[in-house]
Amino acid sequence: MTSIKKALRSALGTAGIAITITQSLISAEPPAETPPTKDNNQLPQVVVTATKTETEAWKTASSVTVINREEIEREHYRMLADALRRVPGLTLADRGAPGTLATVLMRGTKSEHTAVLVDGRPVPMNLAGTFNLETTPLDNIERIEVLRGPASSLYGGKTIGGVINVITRSGRGLAKPQTTAFFEAGSYGSFREGISTLGSSGDVDWAFDFNRTDLQGQRVNSQFQQTGGAGRLGYQVSETLRLELDARHYESIVGNPGNTLSNDNDDQTRTEYFSISPRVVWDTTENWRQTLTYSFSTFRQVATGFTSPYLVNNRITVQTHFLEYMNEIKATDWWTLTAGLWLQDQGYERFNDTDGIRDIAQNGTNWAVYAQSQMEVVKGLNLIAGLRHDSYSDFEDATTWRGGVSYRVPVTETLLHANYGTAFSPPSPQDLAPALSGNALLVKPERSRGFEFGIEQPIPAAKARVSATFFQNDLEDTHQYDMISGVVQPIGEARTRGVELGADWQPCKEVTVYASYTYLDADDLSGNVRLVRRPRHSMAGGIAVTPVEDVTVSLSAVYVVDREDFDPATFAQTDLEDYLVARLSMNWRVHANVELFARIENLFGESYEEVAGFPAYDTGVYAGVKVRF
Repeated sequence: MTSIKKALRSALGTAGIAITITQSLISAEPPAETPPTKDNNQLPQVVVTATKTETEAWKTASSVTVINREEIEREHYRMLADALRRVPGLTLADRGAPGTLATVLMRGTKSEHTAVLVDGRPVPMNLAGTFNLETTPLDNIERIEVLRGPASSLYGGKTIGGVINVITRSGRGLAKPQTTAFFEAGSYGSFREGISTLGSSGDVDWAFDFNRTDLQGQRVNSQFQQTGGAGRLGYQVSETLRLELDARHYESIVGNPGNTLSNDNDDQTRTEYFSISPRVVWDTTENWRQTLTYSFSTFRQVATGFTSPYLVNNRITVQTHFLEYMNEIKATDWWTLTAGLWLQDQGYERFNDTDGIRDIAQNGTNWAVYAQSQMEVVKGLNLIAGLRHDSYSDFEDATTWRGGVSYRVPVTETLLHANYGTAFSPPSPQDLAPALSGNALLVKPERSRGFEFGIEQPIPAAKARVSATFFQNDLEDTHQYDMISGVVQPIGEARTRGVELGADWQPCKEVTVYASYTYLDADDLSGNVRLVRRPRHSMAGGIAVTPVEDVTVSLSAVYVVDREDFDPATFAQTDLEDYLVARLSMNWRVHANVELFARIENLFGESYEEVAGFPAYDTGVYAGVKVRF
């Protein structure tokens, strides 16, 4: 069996490289979709994350990956972290079990360098400056937009790496309501069930969902339970005025077994998240739209059962108020202006139950003003420029900017694009708090200068696309947790750079193929060492086939090569083993309203670790039924 696994891994790895080379320079989700031509009647893809406005992706000059609803259902992605593993230039590392902390490394930058949004609303970070991707279900998500590259000129801090925007489903415009219920069971005592409904009636539209997950787990104390729900309500007051209300809530219990050296049998983390957000959209004139968004959210976490002398039982509360006023003005058919005001207030508190003290109490306020210009100077040539100023109550102010250009070459339809931008990231509460091994002397935000340039070539005759993008981020005033001293330490300058290649091909309507390859150099220039957990080479690919009507089979894989991490026994920086993880899924619509589905995760039973000392699950088999009515 071992020899078979090695042979399969070698064959798939070689195939991934071969596809990458022979398909030329590519990117699995390239910066743009091809606009309609005589040979390609597909509508151009429209995205909102790159510019905050609905814009054809190829005009944004940015690298944007879109994972749509069809892909989410075809691949059976259950949590946000599952879907992100296929994004080129993005590395995801969790602690080996569902619900455990997931680290997102976008183009080699840190997890806290990537912002997460839901329908354009910032998701509050936890004390570590990261977001709970591992507990974000995808049951009622329309699509995920992943913007790679500096985005501070629009979104402010914590966007050195980019932005992940989760866009929920809407019932607006539906002729009749749609309701879907599902049930799934599988390996490791896994059960999932949920129901969602969306629709509209007159001037009112809605989208609601409820879901529950129970998982016993593979290791001792690796259980995961979560109950959640979300709702989106819209009311068209008049032809030009719309009101929206978004609310979401979840509770989860996660067992934390620790690494293979500690095997903690008691450590548990309980989390609760709640948010409510009204939004007003007013089309003041035919060419002027005003949007006002407010959101309030609270995140609570209780950690118990610690046996390590360095950890304590604790209760954490994070509360966030967010307000944004935005204008979108179409000055002419070829010129759009966007400008806005931004205010965010966040409070953090931790009560140390072990010692009976409140050892963290922080509050920070951030206000900002931003403006952006989008111009199509001549047909096919687009220029984008953005500027933003952020003021923080506890950190230095930051002024950031971005310039981008894209050009679609006539006749060949070749797309050329380039971007340059500055970005920054203030220290997280954990970076600063001595109680969490932080360093109170970190008062400067981390800053970066990043650029990218690339090319995309559609091949209409073959129904294919190939592209390549080179990127580089130069960071200064950056810092990193030091395993030896046990304290966050400044490391000065760092640099990440690489190439994203990819292709997609549809030889016939029954077959879809995609592949990507990312080469990455991520180095601490001050210490002359590599940044940990950033693979030098990563590949992703897949094929989806519809052998008969109403049946779809999909095989996908991720191959990660050449990483380093801290050894949990010695704390020394050491190599981590390469790994190939494959996923096989199947959907069968047995009736117009009934669908059976199944999937196998870690198809070849690969033994691997995304984080040193935290083994991932072995092969798991899951199946279920979905009913629509």
